Amino acid sequence: MVDNKFKKGLLIASLSLNVLFILFFIGKRFYYSHWSLFHHVKLDRWSEYLKSKPDTGEIIFLGTSITEGFPVKKEFNNPKVKNMGFAGSISENGIQVIKRLIYRRPQKVFLEFGVNDFKYHISADTVKSNLITMIDIIKAKSPNTKIYVQSVFPTNIDSLNNKIVNYNKEAESICLTKEATFINLYPDFLKGNKIDSDLTIDGTHLSTTGYFNWRRLIDKYVN
Repeated sequence: MVDNKFKKGLLIASLSLNVLFILFFIGKRFYYSHWSLFHHVKLDRWSEYLKSKPDTGEIIFLGTSITEGFPVKKEFNNPKVKNMGFAGSISENGIQVIKRLIYRRPQKVFLEFGVNDFKYHISADTVKSNLITMIDIIKAKSPNTKIYVQSVFPTNIDSLNNKIVNYNKEAESICLTKEATFINLYPDFLKGNKIDSDLTIDGTHLSTTGYFNWRRLIDKYVN
């Protein structure tokens, strides 16, 4: 009798863990597919930007928190450079924001997506498909906009870097096919097989020196 109760308890515990596991991934997908619902403060920045009059020659940076932390106006000394990166963004969010801003017909768009996708175990095929969609939307709605796809930066996690290296190669091929400019930043942030500790604050996000390095590498594309 005790043995049967113990087995029943183990079964209930196992089923409960499986249900929680499934709910976790459902919740995570809901969070990232309805990303804007959870970022009200940042939506104020979006609202202010979208209500503003489009600048001739506008240059827009889109991406994750890595982009959000990039003081682009200061670094490039150009008021037409706009930072619309948002923490937590995945490539699917890139599609959403491009649909909202492409009517402004910017001169240039710089994309930085992928690291969060891989952290959240989103497949590389999905990220590649989303990249293709982003490029296609820009070309269809604003054909004169120049598209710059920046590689995913390295991290301090080997397993993550393996995925990033493979994706960056595929992204470069996509850009070649789609006539977009691919900027491979990955090698210039490496020390050994991981991100240079002088260029990061936590193994993913960039330090002041990291942002200086980024600006140095892409200045010719921005200005």
